[in-house]
Amino acid sequence: MTRKKILLATDLSCRCDRALDRAALLASTWHASLTVVHALEESPSVTDLPSWRQTLTPAQLALQQIRADMPKAPDVHVDMVVEQGDPASVLLGAIERLEPDLVVTGVARGETLGRMLLGTTVEQIVRKSRVPLLVVKSRPHDAYRNVMLTSDYSESSQRALPTALPLLPASAKISLFHAYDVLFEGHIDDRISARDAAHHRATDEGLAFVANLRANAGTGHAIPLICEYGDPGVLLSDLTHTRGLDLVVLGTAGRTGLLGALLGSVALRLLATLPSDVLIVRPTTG
Repeated sequence: MTRKKILLATDLSCRCDRALDRAALLASTWHASLTVVHALEESPSVTDLPSWRQTLTPAQLALQQIRADMPKAPDVHVDMVVEQGDPASVLLGAIERLEPDLVVTGVARGETLGRMLLGTTVEQIVRKSRVPLLVVKSRPHDAYRNVMLTSDYSESSQRALPTALPLLPASAKISLFHAYDVLFEGHIDDRISARDAAHHRATDEGLAFVANLRANAGTGHAIPLICEYGDPGVLLSDLTHTRGLDLVVLGTAGRTGLLGALLGSVALRLLATLPSDVLIVRPTTG
């Protein structure tokens, strides 16, 4: 069996230590290799100091910090990549060369790769790479236990569960979330009946989707369906708090609604507001 590969993108801030710990935990669980990638955006300064007074280069300092921050996990093989350049370009180049099974990053808002989560770099990564992206926000104490999959019931979103399953222990609780609305609701007199009808349709379709999802993923997990009317961002934020979710799985392509919009403002808003870790999954085709 081919050994799995994990790529960790870090800006070396203390916030990204959480992503480092999660990546190391997953690498140990998977028996996977781990490559740590850091981008240097500024050109190193040139000095005329004698060699005995010259300090380490930015790249050497970055490598030194990565080695110092690495968890003591003797069963995890770690490689390091420190390159100068735009963070998105450095990361996309590393993804293309290494072909990892998963990219992991944190949510720091400082320099280099930390800015990606609230700017345009994350959109470039999601648009240009089909490798799943795990955004770590919480300090990892154990494997993921309470997981919410999001779906618009499209064929492409069927990939989310098989992608997420290797991240999860057998005891993990997995639920499926679907947000629906009512077309042309503003022009309907009996809005309550229209919402009830939409709820029944969404629930019936969701139950069939869950049955196909479990069969295609080959899992015995029971997957309760949560089908709600309203704004998906608000609903997911509420569910994350009330249900204690530690991982939300987002697809990035689909027919309509939540997943159809995830490459736009909804995705960035969820990444910025959800307190849980977020796994972003691209479809294999399309």
